[in-house]
Amino acid sequence: GDIVDSNVSTFDRLIVRTRDYILRDGIPLEDGDVPLDWSDAGTELNAEDWHEQLQQKNIQLFDCRNDYESDQGTFQSAQPLKTKTFSETWKVLDDQVKSDTINPNEPVYIFCTGGIRCVKVGSYLKNKLGCKDVRSLRHGIIGYERWASDAGQSLWDGENFLFDKRRFSKEEPEQSDKES
Repeated sequence: GDIVDSNVSTFDRLIVRTRDYILRDGIPLEDGDVPLDWSDAGTELNAEDWHEQLQQKNIQLFDCRNDYESDQGTFQSAQPLKTKTFSETWKVLDDQVKSDTINPNEPVYIFCTGGIRCVKVGSYLKNKLGCKDVRSLRHGIIGYERWASDAGQSLWDGENFLFDKRRFSKEEPEQSDKES
């Protein structure tokens, strides 16, 4: 189904520009480093499977959003990366693997608002830091909120910070004869 309500303008105005990247990431590449393989970013879980797996004890669950987003709301037991900008993510992840906060031999769960940041974070965790099993939330928090609304259950605490007017799609109201 639709993730975004097409009846509401997502942005106040739309400007289309060509960019080299959909999301500027600031991933440091040293001489000889091979660029990350974006197609190897781990497994995407649908919202129902995500919900079920998050109820396991002692999982590694990381909020890949910036601190001001995590402060508004997050999943129960999630560990925020506490970054101000997305480009700070890589040093934080490096440090967490070095300090054994992230165990690369155990499943690592990651989430973000819509899923784009998770592709980059998942690829970095797998390709650069050697995490064997990375799992992300398909369609991000936006998709989870839609599922949770229909399912009547949620592990989300707080609000989902959005930069724009994206909201999950709802059924369109039927028009009466008077509106025709």
